[in-house]
Amino acid sequence: MKRPAPATTRKLALAAIALLLLLLMLPNLAWLWHDHSAPVWIAALVLPLAALAVLFALLGRWPWLACLLLAPFALLAPLEAFYVAQYHHPTSAQIIATIVATNPLEAREYFGHLLAPLALALALALAIALLAAWSNRHAGLRWRGWTRATVLGAGIVALLVTLGMDLAAPRHARASSAASNASSGLTVWGNSFADGFPFGVIPRVVEYRREWKQMRSEAAQFKNFRFHAQRIGAPLHQRQVYVLVIGESSRRANWQLFGYPRATNPELSKLPNVVPITRFITSWPESIAAIPMILTRRKPAMAWNAPWHEASILRAMQEAGYETYWISNQQAIGEFDSPVSMYAYEAQHVEWLNHASWTAPGSYDGDLVQPLKDALAKSNHDLFIVLHMMGSHVKYDYRYPPAFERWRPTQTSPPGDGTHIERARNAYDNSILYTDHVLAQVIGVLKDSGAVTALWFESDHGELIPTPTCDREGHGVGTLPEYEIPALFWYSNAYARDFPERVAALKSNAGKRTLSADTFESLIGMAGISFPSDDPTWSLFSPAWHYHTRWVAQTEHIDFDTARIDKACGRVEASSSASDEP
Repeated sequence: MKRPAPATTRKLALAAIALLLLLLMLPNLAWLWHDHSAPVWIAALVLPLAALAVLFALLGRWPWLACLLLAPFALLAPLEAFYVAQYHHPTSAQIIATIVATNPLEAREYFGHLLAPLALALALALAIALLAAWSNRHAGLRWRGWTRATVLGAGIVALLVTLGMDLAAPRHARASSAASNASSGLTVWGNSFADGFPFGVIPRVVEYRREWKQMRSEAAQFKNFRFHAQRIGAPLHQRQVYVLVIGESSRRANWQLFGYPRATNPELSKLPNVVPITRFITSWPESIAAIPMILTRRKPAMAWNAPWHEASILRAMQEAGYETYWISNQQAIGEFDSPVSMYAYEAQHVEWLNHASWTAPGSYDGDLVQPLKDALAKSNHDLFIVLHMMGSHVKYDYRYPPAFERWRPTQTSPPGDGTHIERARNAYDNSILYTDHVLAQVIGVLKDSGAVTALWFESDHGELIPTPTCDREGHGVGTLPEYEIPALFWYSNAYARDFPERVAALKSNAGKRTLSADTFESLIGMAGISFPSDDPTWSLFSPAWHYHTRWVAQTEHIDFDTARIDKACGRVEASSSASDEP
């Protein structure tokens, strides 16, 4: 008969388990430190503790095995805690995608001087889990009796009670059926479980794998598509670098360049060679449909579904001899991100920079500048680079560093400071001010490159912010500020010297009624490219450009230039005398 382990050995084994549990709960405690709401208490404390209790109770005869199974989560715990401490919320499938797509150089830049201490913390965390497993096996610990059954029952009850609460909650709201109530409640509970650590990592990874596989599958559909694009004119003896900057949720009405009384563009307003495109609109007030209109050529304005059967501007540029980059401060996967990412992966080089998600501060658009510099330094080829910004997406205060909080109070100011309208407007204008700064930095990098360079900027769509007559906020509503977007062209002196006719045509067309469907052909014209079926009547760099009906869409097809504008929120509605068919 095996002799029982000494009491000291057993105490050390129990202490190792306690230390392991504390390590695993560290990310949850960091989350609770920043958010004390009831849903967070359930997601960060109740569900993880209940699940851990069930695991150890089920493996009561082999607690060492439970410790061993938790070792991978222990290894991740310092990373998760670091992330939560920085961004105040847990990671997600989208964040996992960004991390997986990050190369070692980007990781070193992101962690900086914290890289070595964090690596040490990871090693120590794994050692704690392995020590707990070894000490429990060595001590021969067994969990038997009524305490094990009690803890197992309590853990299961806690899981079921929280599930029951979420299933019951939708009954207080209007729903179409009991099935939809149950589905909604189960989704809420599942999301709460997925937010907690450690076991929430499992559904996050599963979701990441599903969405990533789907996105890459959609990207592969363009693999064999060819424009047969080539350059026109005599070759230059100087490198050419062209940049497309895609903004986010930026409305023209709040840009100083387009007549806004606040100085939201102090830097761009002083730069030479900046040409505002003054009457530019998007066809869609949502990124998932608006961005394909920027990147692709013959996608009908009324086709909402994002995928299209042609490749994007990136493929045309690459065929014409440009090395292509997609550098994004948004995320690689997600309901509204994946349809854009499938175009991003047409580029030869892809970088994802955003580690913060939509709902947290950090990962500011200024992070795009260094990767742009790196791209220019690493390659001597002609380049076409897409920079995708976070811009002015809600929450506006999260889109700019504290140094750019020029107008106050903002949405994160203490309660009672200013009206809701004032706070939203100030925060939004601060985000435009920061976009102005980032664009000026990008232009500065291009000016210093010594290349023939030019930049095209446009936002994907605009934004609705509260007014005395309309308390709605965001986008996807279909209002005038969502369709009227800022767009501009900047060119270097070398570009003006080599391509004066393109600059003259662009300036001639800059004040005309234009739209995002013009972008593809305009970029083709900007870079001096042609292919068998291109159509210069859509290029603002061509004297052949002419007006095309500016169809916009939300709930119906509307001719923007004959539309009726609702007085309350500025909703764009079809004129009673106009046809609603394109």
